[in-house]
Amino acid sequence: MIPVKEVMTRNVITFREDTPIEEIASTLTSKRITGAPVVANEGHVVGIVSETDVFSKKGKTARDIMSPRVISVTEETGIDEAARLLIGERIRRVPVIRGGKMVGLLSRSDVLDFFAKTRWTYKVCGWWERSLERPTRCYSCSSTDLRLERADPGH
Repeated sequence: MIPVKEVMTRNVITFREDTPIEEIASTLTSKRITGAPVVANEGHVVGIVSETDVFSKKGKTARDIMSPRVISVTEETGIDEAARLLIGERIRRVPVIRGGKMVGLLSRSDVLDFFAKTRWTYKVCGWWERSLERPTRCYSCSSTDLRLERADPGH
């Protein structure tokens, strides 16, 4: 299992509850992101605000338009489990929490980047495959001896 902490974004753009909508729209646009966590003064995630919230909800601040239902994961959550959560809940990002505070963010883009840049390679025959989960055995040689490695560009 590959833990989320090895893939997550650590320098997360966040908004405070009193951040004006104009600032949220400007930041999302300039940083080319589709949403970000909203944090309270003590650093706890209290919501998520997305670009859809900005132009579809009425209000003046993040508190007014954020989605208060926050789905999160821990640093030790497997990337495969987190990816299933993103798909199953139809969300684009999840805060990564340690001790009640956010330590990172995992987005669908982070998962896709991991998938595109890594592969499981069997040591016996050299056969490889891409997967978020460790494969059980090689279809070519039946080996279970494999390693996770950076994929060669173009492969």
